[in-house]
Amino acid sequence: MDTNIIYNEGCFETFKRIDDKSIDLVLTDPPYGIKADKGVGGFGVSKTDKHYKGNWDANRPDKLCFDEMLRIGKNTLIFGGNFFANLLPVGTHWIVWDKKDDVKFQNPYSDCELIWTSFKKNTIKKYVFKQQGFITDSKDKRVHPTQKPTELIERIIMDYTNEGDTIFDPFMGSGTTAIACLNTKRNYIGCELDKGYYDICIKRIEEHNRRLL
Repeated sequence: MDTNIIYNEGCFETFKRIDDKSIDLVLTDPPYGIKADKGVGGFGVSKTDKHYKGNWDANRPDKLCFDEMLRIGKNTLIFGGNFFANLLPVGTHWIVWDKKDDVKFQNPYSDCELIWTSFKKNTIKKYVFKQQGFITDSKDKRVHPTQKPTELIERIIMDYTNEGDTIFDPFMGSGTTAIACLNTKRNYIGCELDKGYYDICIKRIEEHNRRLL
């Protein structure tokens, strides 16, 4: 299958073109199905009226979707793995992303995020990278409400894959996985159903490549 390409389609359309265990790492942040696409609460008792474009968090993937990720991937990392505990095998090696670090004030955002992995290690690995709303250590421009920091994805990719490996993201969102792969000399394959976010992915990659000229 061709690499360094993103498809504007649902993940099952892409899955059926990928052979068993042909992907070095499936790395993705699926929709959690908690209806965050309808807006989230602000600090304290105030509420935001921001409604993000599209229905990206209306439904979570079903078991067949996760089964397909495990079929094609030699290994798999899934952000928000705690939301899918009944759809995934028991994990023995979890990743904890400490998002708060030295931020002391109270806020509605989680201090940490859990990442399920298929790696057979009886250990837990922690990454510390600040991201609490608009307080973040990332240099990224925020274009998606659940956008992960490119710098964090790069660290994970470097720890769990090798140069030249192929990484697949079936919920590409704003294209962060692709940018992180380009920065770490990995290949990427992705798909994004929403045309608006797909266009954002392509634009980010084109801008990234122009900066390298």
